[in-house]
Amino acid sequence: MPIYEYQCDQCQNEFEKLVFNTSEKIACPKCKSKKVHRMMSAFAFSSGGKFKSAASSSCGGCSATSCSTCGTK
Repeated sequence: MPIYEYQCDQCQNEFEKLVFNTSEKIACPKCKSKKVHRMMSAFAFSSGGKFKSAASSSCGGCSATSCSTCGTK
């Protein structure tokens, strides 16, 4: 059961939703509009053996377990 990130097309509210069924209609918790779209998650992902984070992709020295540029482990 994945957690997806959405943005409301009507009020621009960003929210997360635990999705049990892919055909489930998602509504904005703020304005109740069903005009929402799923956003690309800020969750980290791996591409070509290098670790990349959608939240901060400027580092460039990261591997799957640590970052030689910023020192993150």
